Amino acid sequence: MKNSDQSQRFLFEDHPIRGQHVSLDQSWQEIAQQGELEGRGLSLLGEALVVVALLVDTLKIEGSVTLQIRGTGPLELLVVEANSKHGVRGTARQVGEIDEQADLQQIFGSDVLVITIKAEGAEPHQGIAPLRGINLSDALEYYFATSEQLPTHFCLACDAENASGMLIQKLPGKLTDDDAWDRVLHLASTVTDDELQRLALGELLHRLFNEETLRLFDSHTIKFSCSCSRERTAAMLLSLGKAEASEILETEGEISVSCEFCSTNYSFDQIDVDQVFGEGGTVPPSATTH
Repeated sequence: MKNSDQSQRFLFEDHPIRGQHVSLDQSWQEIAQQGELEGRGLSLLGEALVVVALLVDTLKIEGSVTLQIRGTGPLELLVVEANSKHGVRGTARQVGEIDEQADLQQIFGSDVLVITIKAEGAEPHQGIAPLRGINLSDALEYYFATSEQLPTHFCLACDAENASGMLIQKLPGKLTDDDAWDRVLHLASTVTDDELQRLALGELLHRLFNEETLRLFDSHTIKFSCSCSRERTAAMLLSLGKAEASEILETEGEISVSCEFCSTNYSFDQIDVDQVFGEGGTVPPSATTH
């Protein structure tokens, strides 16, 4: 049977080709219910979450991968993140109706996507790629072909219950079988959304690549995880500045900040703000966290 919320790697034994499969169930449903997305907007958020979950395991780093698109279209913001502890989070902001036939630039009102890789002990690496094509997989395949020089194929599928995807990537090294990459790509392209989302990985790989020799690695359980905290929110207030914080307090009576990823609300009254901007920037206790 198919296991829920899993990421699993596989390798073509006879060719320098690897793969990764991700299926998000409960974790996706928790994220999907946070916003007011519908149709293509919801699908793009789920597919983007799958992408970063695929990438963070493929890169095998201790850290995180973030994909971000900001623009002026009906889906004006999309931010998703996956980390090496198998946590995922994401948010998107839809401000208008999305034409199901629109391309990515029309949907987002932007012509670029940004991928940020943060590995522990290293400076963040940021890649900017043209936002081209109808589907997210189109833009990502172009990014890997041009920026990373790693031919990569993405299969992505999403509905309200599940978001799943598979990555196939050609590794550096000479193919002993000149047709292997094209053959694997052709077979991978025959997968249906239903197969990608509902079949157990072993069954899926047998259906697609039963004439190839594959090695399947141990799976990892993925969960929804948000890194927000009262301390981080207080640090944000410090960067805002005391004058602006005081102005908000005077108008609203308190400062209320909601995390866009998990909807947790952090409230700061006058005493809290005085502590934040006091000597050493002391962060107040979390009594007013809801």
